[in-house]
Amino acid sequence: MIAAKGEEMGMFFKGFNQSRFRGALLTASALVAVTVAAPSMAADEAKGQSDEAADDTIVVTAQLREQNVQDIPLSITAVSGALLEARSQTRLTDITAQSPNVILQQNPAGSGNSMRAYIRGVGQADQSPSVEPGVGIYIDDIYFGSVTASSFDLSDIDRVEVLRGPQGTLAGMNSEGGAVKVYSKKPEGSGGFVELTGGSLNRRDVKASADFTVVPDAVFARITGVTRNRDGYVTRYDYACLNPGDPYVQPGTSVVEPGAAAIPRLASGNHCALGTLGDQKMYALRGSLRIAPVGSPLEINISGDYTSDRSATQASVLLASAELTGRQNNSVPYQGVPFDNRFVTYGQYRRANAVLNDPYASYASFYDPGVTYGAATTSATGGPGTAGAPNGPVFSQPAGMVDGWGVSATIDYKLGDHLALKSITGYRHYLSTSSDDNDNSPVAFIGGAYSYFTHNQFSEEVRLSGNLIENVVHFTVGGIYYRDDTRYDGRIHTPFSGFGEYAVFPCGGALPACVIAKPTFSFINDDTAHLQTYAGFGNIGWNVTDALTLEGGIRVTHEQKDYHYARLNPDGKSDYLPLSNPSNPLTGQVGTYKGTITDYRAVASYRFSRDLMVYAQFSTGFKGGGVAPRPYDYRQIRPFGPEKLRAYEVGFKSDFFDRRLRLNGDVFLMDYIGYQGVPNICLDSNGNQLPANQGGVPGLCGQYLNIGNARVKGFELEATIKPVDGLTIDGALSLTDFKFTSINYPTTSIVVGASRPGIGDWKWSAGVQYQADLGDLGKLTPRLDVSYTSGYCGDFTCTPIAIVGSYTLANARLTYETANKDWSVALEVTNLFNKLYYLNKFTNAWYASAQPGMPRQWAVSVRRRF
Repeated sequence: MIAAKGEEMGMFFKGFNQSRFRGALLTASALVAVTVAAPSMAADEAKGQSDEAADDTIVVTAQLREQNVQDIPLSITAVSGALLEARSQTRLTDITAQSPNVILQQNPAGSGNSMRAYIRGVGQADQSPSVEPGVGIYIDDIYFGSVTASSFDLSDIDRVEVLRGPQGTLAGMNSEGGAVKVYSKKPEGSGGFVELTGGSLNRRDVKASADFTVVPDAVFARITGVTRNRDGYVTRYDYACLNPGDPYVQPGTSVVEPGAAAIPRLASGNHCALGTLGDQKMYALRGSLRIAPVGSPLEINISGDYTSDRSATQASVLLASAELTGRQNNSVPYQGVPFDNRFVTYGQYRRANAVLNDPYASYASFYDPGVTYGAATTSATGGPGTAGAPNGPVFSQPAGMVDGWGVSATIDYKLGDHLALKSITGYRHYLSTSSDDNDNSPVAFIGGAYSYFTHNQFSEEVRLSGNLIENVVHFTVGGIYYRDDTRYDGRIHTPFSGFGEYAVFPCGGALPACVIAKPTFSFINDDTAHLQTYAGFGNIGWNVTDALTLEGGIRVTHEQKDYHYARLNPDGKSDYLPLSNPSNPLTGQVGTYKGTITDYRAVASYRFSRDLMVYAQFSTGFKGGGVAPRPYDYRQIRPFGPEKLRAYEVGFKSDFFDRRLRLNGDVFLMDYIGYQGVPNICLDSNGNQLPANQGGVPGLCGQYLNIGNARVKGFELEATIKPVDGLTIDGALSLTDFKFTSINYPTTSIVVGASRPGIGDWKWSAGVQYQADLGDLGKLTPRLDVSYTSGYCGDFTCTPIAIVGSYTLANARLTYETANKDWSVALEVTNLFNKLYYLNKFTNAWYASAQPGMPRQWAVSVRRRF
């Protein structure tokens, strides 16, 4: 097996597109050439400049003990808080630009206030508590167990560590693709700052921090606050106001309310704008206390934080509607309005004479005039049913809100010169409130109702670390307990889905064939998930010689998840009959998943010199299993197993020319086992297709199953160059080549040989800054960052409208700092060339929508340190 893996690693690039590979290779060659040449020109003066070169040392704890990032045989990117500020990065999602093979993006509208996180093509985007993240997010070594509310603000940060590849033995559960670890600044006893920022889109930010001594040489405290405010960048317009001549905005066209307009006017006065999407309105407070008496073996760090985010729904626009399926002239019978290209505001499917020609505009109204009805009866086979009384209008404000808080305590106690004990305790709570109008039109099609996620988690971890045989052997053993409780309480409001009068079930074709006159698909989804996890782990490193180090680790994890289902009518009391009735009792059902997983890690590293280390590693990781999150029938409820990853990696880390040149790289091959996905037709516990009258309808499956396996290979290359005093150049180049190799069930939409949706392949970035010393006048530092993100397919078949294009972005920043460092002023411009690009796209059989990235923005910040 090892020989076979070695042979495949040797044939790593076979099959890649040759022209694209040559272009990337030239880029990599240029990066290395510049990296090598620049320090050569500066070699004569390098010896006298080692102090400056040493300033960028970052100490990390990726292997559960403090180490220089260059001494760790892991693929890791460590970014200091100062560099985050220099790059104008304020949220966790911002770090994706310079992190090789990493995607951290806000999810599209309809997925709540959540983040899609992938490392090396492995991760998760679904916000359902039934499924687990595939990239572990950690705040001060405390695991955050949800993709919802995970796009944290990066204020008062010491560093961010991005660990690529499975971290099963080091980070634990759900760090299958890797882990992102955020570390806040600890109290030091003095100092602080106040910073004001203003800019485009009415941006108004305030940050302040104070560090002080409570008891000299013993107790220190730090308090930090931040508020960020700006308007959204996609404007919502009232269609009836901007298009008064449209026949469907005229009185008497409504099917719901006699005499009214099918598309009612919502704007008041002469202003047709209803608001914006993609704004930011938040504030956060954090307080920390460090108890560290001089000479004492004890150090205690206690912290608490609170965040209130009142931002609107993520930015979203309509790309195409009925043009995708040839229904331009068909109306939606329950509202009497054609859902067609009259609502497209930009692009190839926009009408030539449309009022708007704006890529940052939407006709989303977040309003349903009352097109759905109560489900009074259903037949034994599930339909067609007879609609009951009207449910009435539904209206929600655009919302992507989060209220969250957490407390933690870390206790470090030195048991002796070579033995230490650490306890990490954390509790966190959040309530996320979200809404969406995913069809971006005034037609009541999908969305327009609130969803609530409530999450509570507690964790306790204990570690015993030590050095033996005069620091020849390093070890850490420990255990962790983790529990979370999540409630998903929201109204699922998709009138086009059916279950009403004249619905045909089964459809006898694609879902759009189920045309309905009185839709009933509007109900309360009130589900709860309870997860408990226990794990024990051990990691050991042996310095065989001064050059050779062997390391290994093992972790055994046991987890259980119980998922409780409820499907209720919009009144929140009685069962929603089409999905929960005597013949289909979804409400009250409980699904359970249990699993025990063992992870391993083995590493050999060899240091040829103080400046060059190479390593070879085998590691595993997993993403936990779960239970079907969205069943249409109780027979669809069944557990699915964990995803597992086996990774083989070789890499090097190097510093040359008195640390004027840093070059790190790796090549990896990963076997991806048990990919979790949704089958086209649901299966029973024996793997057989369910009959149509028991939930086996094509396209109506609410299960997750381990539907296939894949192989992922790629590389990462990172460089930092300091050719002369004050000048820093950094760059990165990476590739993820993801291919499905087999399928486990015939009802899947996986295509063997294709990549998974939502991830690209090539990625690169480059940054340059120069700190000009102005003597008594201070310092002036210009910086420019450029990053490229490749496009990807939005579905397994790579439907053209679902393809997200590649994009290149540039950000610039100019910072002036006084000689005594008391004052600084910074001018920043993001998306310097005003590139129109899309972060992601959503498509179904009726329409396509997208989340555009932010256009060019500028801001000025003034900081006073004390």
